[in-house]
Amino acid sequence: MSSYYLVLIETSGNQHYIFSTNRLRENMGASELTYQAGTFWVGSAVDNQNQQKKFQSRLTPEQFRKAVRSQVPLNQNGQKAEIIVAASGKALVLTRDEDTAKEIISDVTKKALITAPGLDVSGVYVKIEDWEKPNSLAEAIKKVHKVFEKARSRRSSPQNRFLGLPIVAKCASSELPAYNLEKLGKKQLEYGKKPKPISRASWVKREKAQDAKTRLTNLDERLQAQIDRILDEEKSDEEKLSWLAIVHADGNGLGQIFMNFEKYIGDDKSNRNYINHYREFSLALDECTEAAFKDKKAINVFLAKESENKDKFAPIVPLIIGGDDLTVVCDGQYALEFTRVFLQEFEKETEGKPEIAKIAKQAFGVPRLSACAGVAIVKRHFPFSVAYHLAEQLIKSAKSVKKKVTCKPSKTIPKNTPFPCSAIDFHILYDTSGVDLSDIREKLEPEPNIQLYNRPYIVSENLEEAENQGWIELHQWELLNSRVKELNGDQLQSSRIKESNGDQLDPLSSSQHHALRTALFIGKDAADSQYKLIQQRYTLTPFTESEDSVFHKAEDEGIYQTSFLDALDAKDFLRSDLSEQNKDQSEEG
Repeated sequence: MSSYYLVLIETSGNQHYIFSTNRLRENMGASELTYQAGTFWVGSAVDNQNQQKKFQSRLTPEQFRKAVRSQVPLNQNGQKAEIIVAASGKALVLTRDEDTAKEIISDVTKKALITAPGLDVSGVYVKIEDWEKPNSLAEAIKKVHKVFEKARSRRSSPQNRFLGLPIVAKCASSELPAYNLEKLGKKQLEYGKKPKPISRASWVKREKAQDAKTRLTNLDERLQAQIDRILDEEKSDEEKLSWLAIVHADGNGLGQIFMNFEKYIGDDKSNRNYINHYREFSLALDECTEAAFKDKKAINVFLAKESENKDKFAPIVPLIIGGDDLTVVCDGQYALEFTRVFLQEFEKETEGKPEIAKIAKQAFGVPRLSACAGVAIVKRHFPFSVAYHLAEQLIKSAKSVKKKVTCKPSKTIPKNTPFPCSAIDFHILYDTSGVDLSDIREKLEPEPNIQLYNRPYIVSENLEEAENQGWIELHQWELLNSRVKELNGDQLQSSRIKESNGDQLDPLSSSQHHALRTALFIGKDAADSQYKLIQQRYTLTPFTESEDSVFHKAEDEGIYQTSFLDALDAKDFLRSDLSEQNKDQSEEG
């Protein structure tokens, strides 16, 4: 009876580490360090144990994935360690003995202490008593995660490493004790700008941003000009943007799949078969997320025609792209359209991967995965950490579709199983007095049975096989999009004032927007009265939700909802003109 050891290495507190400052250069560097901790550093540690150089020269995600796939299985040719999965901030490694497990954890955590101050990396391991026993690896994976959570709760915060005294200057970016003065360019010095003190953590993040540039431009070379502007402190034009958005997207149902993965690998329940399927599924998921972002897909929302001025490239900085996660900072005006395209492309990519489609079909009855996204749009100088927290709350709200849109029960699909359905929830933060989503939404409920919002919105197509079609119809993204176009007056049959001769003039005015918005906060009766008054002069069919009302009744909840405020909020932030230009150009080609 042979026994092996399973190692879990994972980073913690990623949100605080990446978004602790509003300097995009530091955000990029922090994200790069988090990525390397779970990939390149783990690969290097495994190389040391196996006395090889398979991972040490891997500089791109694609090369790294190729190296993971080409590994020699454990115990063959003297291999002492084997990577099962390795992604941004997390890795699972199988080792032959306990000492090897300890050495790998020691190598990675020591490197973090030296080269990435402030990054919280830790590792644990468990013993697999009987390797030949079916599903013993699946049981070990569940166990090692529990051990990790217990160990993490007992560890002190990495912030305790940066205790400062009153005589120590504080970092201008992070409030940590200062390590050095920041580097300034010649022009900045000529203009009389004085260097500010920065911490060791901020210093390392800024330096590591160069590595992030290498990896991100490998995803799409058209990102290079934007990243160069961020890295060049003298040319950065990020201050010119009025609104920035933090977009956070996350896959649906992956926890269910990974926790029950042994159910989807076929009749062969051996640990080697489990590893092969688990690894391929994880790597394919990584590739789907990247592909949905690049290759003239979601990123094209930000790109102007090739023949036009390159300055029309709207800013976007991808911070996390891997596994089923995506986090970007981008121009707020294009964030919603970008998110819609990304989610739809993610679904298509997963459907095109046999190793994912087969498992998704068993789990959900449909051969694809889905994802949800939260989009927080804020003013340029608003703290990124708070905006990211809001985006996380929004993604939880978007994931409520899992309870609303379910699979039709069958012999293999239990009742109330979530149907693969992608959705977006968003918020434009005009008022910074309350940034908690529950407080924000509470203000949009003037009466106990009234909600002045209809979010989240579904972007998935082909939902005919799902349950609850009535709810789906009322939360379609196209419904929101058509109402935004109506408000902006760019539909052929838009809201226009009607003269006696039948001519149509201007679209619905901003004063009418304001009047209806004010009435909505008074109550349903006041809003419907104002709506009917406007209807006498305007054609408002797209906003009529039921019986000449801007409200519809959610039957299962017994409340009235309206999407008018959703459209009004989104009308300046649902731009897609650049992506439409590219679409027109490709069609002409």
